[in-house]
Amino acid sequence: MNIDNDIKQQLAHQAAELDKLMREEQGLDKVLASGFKGGLGSIMAIAYVLAIVLAVAIFYCGYQFFTVAAEQQLFWGVLLLLAFQGQVGIKLWIWLESHRSSTLRELKRLELAVARLTKQ
Repeated sequence: MNIDNDIKQQLAHQAAELDKLMREEQGLDKVLASGFKGGLGSIMAIAYVLAIVLAVAIFYCGYQFFTVAAEQQLFWGVLLLLAFQGQVGIKLWIWLESHRSSTLRELKRLELAVARLTKQ
């Protein structure tokens, strides 16, 4: 009977720790900010600047596409598509890097928790 109570207490304690960990990293802002905490923080800043530049290029090329003569629309349309593809690639890399950083932190937390449990 005593073993059952010990197991219940340990499970409740582990559930409380998991709830605490889940509360720590919620929200899009914290996930995106986690990319800056890794070793590639400076590259992440460059990627954000490049994403902003490409967003401006998308708006400019889109404006030019709709306002120029029909002979020049092909040129501005191709530039618009290239800027859009670059934007998609940059944002995809930002998202993947943010999740990689978050996953590594979770693995480190898990490793520390396992080390704590093996010491007990």
